[in-house]
Amino acid sequence: MPKLTINEIEVEVPEKATLLEAAQSVGIEIPTLCYATGKPPNTTCMVCVVEDLHRGRLLPACATRAEAGMVIATDSETVRQARRAALELLLSEHQGDCEAPCERACPAGLNIPLMLRLLARGEAAAAQALAQQALVLSAVLGRVCTAPCEAGCRRGSYDDPVAIRQLHGQLGETSGGDGGKPATAPVSGKTVVVIGAGPAGLAAAYALRGYGHACRVYEKDPAGGGVLRGYPETQLPRKVLEDELDRLDRSGVEFRYETEVGAAVSLAQLLQEADAVVLACNLLSAERTGVFYAKEHRMPVRSIASGKSAAKAAHAFLSAAVEQPGNGYQSTMGRLPREQLEAYVVGRTSPGALQRPRNPVQMREEAERCLHCDCHAPVSCKLRRFATEYGARARVFRNAERPAPGGLQRHGDVIFDSGKCIRCGLCVQITAERHEALGLAFAERGFTMHVAVPFGETLSKALTLCARECVEACPTGALAVESEEERSDNTPNCRHC
Repeated sequence: MPKLTINEIEVEVPEKATLLEAAQSVGIEIPTLCYATGKPPNTTCMVCVVEDLHRGRLLPACATRAEAGMVIATDSETVRQARRAALELLLSEHQGDCEAPCERACPAGLNIPLMLRLLARGEAAAAQALAQQALVLSAVLGRVCTAPCEAGCRRGSYDDPVAIRQLHGQLGETSGGDGGKPATAPVSGKTVVVIGAGPAGLAAAYALRGYGHACRVYEKDPAGGGVLRGYPETQLPRKVLEDELDRLDRSGVEFRYETEVGAAVSLAQLLQEADAVVLACNLLSAERTGVFYAKEHRMPVRSIASGKSAAKAAHAFLSAAVEQPGNGYQSTMGRLPREQLEAYVVGRTSPGALQRPRNPVQMREEAERCLHCDCHAPVSCKLRRFATEYGARARVFRNAERPAPGGLQRHGDVIFDSGKCIRCGLCVQITAERHEALGLAFAERGFTMHVAVPFGETLSKALTLCARECVEACPTGALAVESEEERSDNTPNCRHC
């Protein structure tokens, strides 16, 4: 049995074991995209490279046999640079969005495609709860938001954008009972004071309740809303605003109106009474521990985002937790030319919904117009995970023309998005092993090579025996179960701040 050293750890492995297997035997993780346990190595991604320190060369860990006396490094700077370059080569051809352009454009981080899918499935209550968690004042924003999400909506390049603002606004106005309560964590025993009951302060208070903290809001005016009370009745009816404030009150937020901080009560006093303070007003304060800031912006939705961000920071402080970063690497396709868009929309919604004009009055039908540009494997996508870990950059190889994105192919609830395929070969390998009559295969050669169903047949005919196995092996969102990894985003934080 050969003995070798991996990351200064002596390892003894069976004959014919690979470097990947040797590393795994002592708990060392080596990233892989084109390898699956029990399958022969494909060596197409080259993300698993390690450094042979004796010979001064890089080796693919999935295919290289472990030899006696080897000294291997799996995380040296040379290895990290090589993996980053391999990932950047893959990303130079990757045609897909990690998050839909509408979601990226929403300052408050509403998962818009999921909201629309829930609406299209008839799950209006779940769609309303999702919108409320992200937007806090979804009914108000349905009236006053400038709708940056609709400016980013890819359907708008095809004909008209989905009426996102009106849909979440109608959901907010038609909800009743406790449908808009925050998804509250266990009671923390901590109290946070929020100073200011404008959009930023209200968002901070709502998010803090969601984190399980008691929350008390101080406002010098007789009622909450701040700048929102400056909108004319024709644009923002007072009842809509008051209903939103009543809902926040029912969520457990305590409001103390006509109480000006600095006059009726001092900031120093509040800092003694509470575990943290969020300033969501123009009150000036020197930097001090336990004080966090939420800014009121000209756009109310940006105020909401700022309030949620301040609440997230306060929660991290109170729980002694490290603030979690955003979602990391973002693959974006940007605006597609018309000829590419015609191919892209195929299979992303029904033919009837593709021809349907914008009509927000019919909420479910309008939601069906969504093209669902987001990734359907946001949790399991290894490409995104490793791109984040190794700091890979998009479009480094700018001289290489990206392939045109295609539409979606479907087999029941399994979808195939060819633009996200990295041609690892695992699905081709699996369908051959399972003796699929058609299966999947590599088509064409060179830069145009891609995975496809032979003879132009349907995905249903290709995956009659092993669809689930192919989905589980796929390292990206190219093959996925449509709704299996939907992100609910119930935690009231802001991924965009």
